[in-house]
Parts: sequence; C-alpha cells; structure tokens
Amino acid sequence: MKQNVTEPEFTWLEGLALCLSMIGVQLSSEVINQWGTYFYSPSEGVGRTIYVAVSLVGTIFIIGTIWDAISNPIVGVLSDKTKTVPGRWRLLPIRGRRMPYIFWGSICMPVTAVAFWYPPVQEPSIINFVYGTVLLCLHWTFFAITVVPLIALGPEIARSEAARVRIGTWIAVGMIVGLALAAVMPGILIEVLDPERQVVEAATPVTEGLSPFVHTDLGEALAPEHDALETVTVYSPKGYRRLAFILALVSLAMFQFPVWLIRERYDSELVPAGDISFAAGFSDALRNKPFVIYAVAFFLFSIGFMAAQRVLPYWVELGLGGSEKTVTYTMAPFILVAMISYCFIPMATRYLHVKWMLFIALFIIASGMPFMYILGVADMDTNLKMILGMALFGYCGIGQGIIYVMMTPMMGEIIDYDERRSGERREALYNGLSGVAWKASMAGSIFIATTSMHFWGNSADNYLGVLLVGPIAGAFAFAGLVVISFYPRLDKETAHGSSAP
Repeated sequence: MKQNVTEPEFTWLEGLALCLSMIGVQLSSEVINQWGTYFYSPSEGVGRTIYVAVSLVGTIFIIGTIWDAISNPIVGVLSDKTKTVPGRWRLLPIRGRRMPYIFWGSICMPVTAVAFWYPPVQEPSIINFVYGTVLLCLHWTFFAITVVPLIALGPEIARSEAARVRIGTWIAVGMIVGLALAAVMPGILIEVLDPERQVVEAATPVTEGLSPFVHTDLGEALAPEHDALETVTVYSPKGYRRLAFILALVSLAMFQFPVWLIRERYDSELVPAGDISFAAGFSDALRNKPFVIYAVAFFLFSIGFMAAQRVLPYWVELGLGGSEKTVTYTMAPFILVAMISYCFIPMATRYLHVKWMLFIALFIIASGMPFMYILGVADMDTNLKMILGMALFGYCGIGQGIIYVMMTPMMGEIIDYDERRSGERREALYNGLSGVAWKASMAGSIFIATTSMHFWGNSADNYLGVLLVGPIAGAFAFAGLVVISFYPRLDKETAHGSSAP
C-alpha cells in the first residue's frame, strides 16, 4: 500500500538562502551599531582621531535610528500591498511582493555602508556630525527596504510551529555567523587591514601624571624638545574603511540568494490584497495584545542589551586593558556557545512554549550584564580579567542563541492571530512595526551609553561612565523579562481575540 508523504513547508535550499541572507543582515548593521560610535568618538587620551565629541555623537545614531523606525512600517505596508506579478514600473521583471525590495535595497546599501566611514574633517567638527547623520539615515533607509520584506519571508514559507522552529534555526545560524563576522572578527581585521598602524619608540616629553593609555602622535613625538623615549602607537582609519568595503560586498552577495532561491507562497492574483489603510493596519496592531507585549518586552530588553554592546569597545580597552582585537577574544565564546545551543533548542521547544523559552533567554542575558561593572573595577591580573570576560560572554551566548531561534515562531503566531482577526496576511507590517520597537530601543541604548560616558567618564583616567552601563543595562533587561511573562498562550481555534490560559 502506497503511503502519503507530507510535502515539507519549505525546502532545505530555501532555509539555506534565508540563513545566508541573515549573514548579510548582520554585516549591514552590526559593524555600524558596535563600532560606529567608537569610530566617530573614540576614547579620549589614547591618540585616536575624534571626529565628533562624545556629547554629540549619540545624536547621530539617535536621529538615524528614529528615521529607521519610521521607515520600517512604511516599507512593511508597501510590501504587503505590492502585487506579485511585475507591472510596468518594475525595471526588472522580478516576481513577488518581497523580492523586488530585497533586490534593489541590497544593491544600494553597500554604497552607504562604505561612505559612512569617510567623515570629511580630521578633527571634531559639526560637518562630521551632519555628514554622519545624513549617511546613517540613507543607510537605514536602504536597510529597511531590504530587511523588512526579507524577514517577512520566514513566517510566510513556514506556517506550522514545528516548521517555524526549523526555519528559525536556519535564521538563527545565519544571525550568529553574521554576528561573528560583523561584531567579533572586526576586532582583529581592523588592525590587520590597517598597514599604517605601527608601534614605535620615539622621543616624547616626560609629563607628570601621564596616563599609561596615552599614545602620542608621531609628528609630535619627533619634536626636538622632547627628551624621553616612550612607546607610540600611530593610528589610521584605513582598517575600518577597508573592512567596511569587504563586508559591504559580502552582504550584497548574501542578500541575492533569497531573491533567486526562495519561492514566495503568497499570490496577489489568487488572494487580492485588501483595502485596509495604513492607519487601520497600525490600529489593528496596537490592539493585538500578544504583539504589544512582545514589542514592549523586546524594547526594554534591547535597550539594555544594545547599550552594553555600544560600550563594548570602550569596556574592553579601558576596563580590561585590551584593544580592538581583544573584542574578538571576548566575543568568541559568545558565538561558540550560541552555536552549540542550536543543537538543543529544538528539543527544548517540545516541552516549553516559546514564551518560556524567551523568558529563560532574557534572564540569562539580563543577569550577566551587571558583571561588566564588577569585572571593570576588580583589582586582578589582566589575563584573569580577560578569562572571566570570556566566560561572562559565553554565558550570555546561551540566551542569545535562544532569542535568535524563537523570534520567528513568536512573530509567526502573532501574524497568524492577526489574520484570524482581520482576514489579512500582513507579515511585513508586523515585522516593520517590530522594527520600530527594535529601533526605538537602539536610540534608547545610544542615549544611555553616551550619556553615561559623558557625565561619568570614558577616558583612560576615568572610565566609570563605561562601567556603569552594565548595571543600568541589566535593570532595563530585567524589566523586559517581567513584561514577557504576561505573553498569552494563543488559542489557534479562537478567531476573535481570546486566548487559552
């Protein structure tokens, strides 16, 4: 007797395409998120070029993030309403309501991803402030055009919870590999790709109370009136710029895989898009209780998590006594443990609802961040500090691995819930609105990090402002933990908003 074989909801090739595209997502965002603030306004007193004062640099990223938050839901609504059959205005006849956005956005994004690292004035200047703000806004515009439709593909091609956990695992692997390339490897590559960075011994003045972190400018060091020898580090921005160029090209290639390998399931010819307005769509989302809880929880959690990420280069340099490559050593256990966790997360989801999986993930990271302060002030050997810092990030990697996997199943059931209430499939709208919460938290994280450093210090002599970000971030993350505990278990048999206990 012939047995019926259930056709998989998505193919392994489609899963791989999404996995690779998530690498592009990380390369296009995390380098700027983690290193952008530090590049434009590095630690004082270590011999680096400061393009924008620390009191002002956060404004660049806050404005850019607000712009990004506004563009996310707009792109989402436009994508949801786009017809799948190419019309006369499509320069290339790419079929689908997601693929044209991904194709063109990913082509434009590398330009801004590289240009951002070329501020025109080699000293603190309002011109650099304006330049950085404009370039960042342009970059986040192209990022939204690419990524909002891209993320909407996951819940569309995987409709059951089990399939969404599987596609979530594909996505999570891409996210963590991309994070390794975008947030971990740059620490080494920035130095390797900077041939003008050198350490020399030169005549320098003997200055009473000179900080051991100070790296004297080479031209100044060779002045005849200087009468002592001191180690001098000569910095240049070429490492950052060359890295940005390489990652921009790689991200462009990664984004093209889903365009040509994934088949969109939605067909506007068979299921015509409704006439629901922008305002009505936003109103529906605000009345969607599971989505509101999810958005608020991630908003609070991400403020803390990304604030800690913003100060990571400062913390490693000032708190642990390292350099850019030390960031790589610190983050390596984070990536490794997150990758290992993917072997066990699908099994855990058989026994724990997505809500409790996220609760555990948020608890792990929230409980780890305050230790950034404890390690920073600890009086111990530098090598021991480094080992403990690696252990701390390895612990947090467990939580990050769970978060990356669980985001797709949670957003999927939220979108399903909305469809039962409205009759509309609005993956991109909800992913766009989720982006609003995410970007708002980015703005908050920038404000926390830069304000703390401005008032309490980010210099070699006083870096309390860097260390305080850890406990502040932990407090926000624990607030998100409390909110996510109210997330309901949705009853798929209910069409009008009630939920199972």
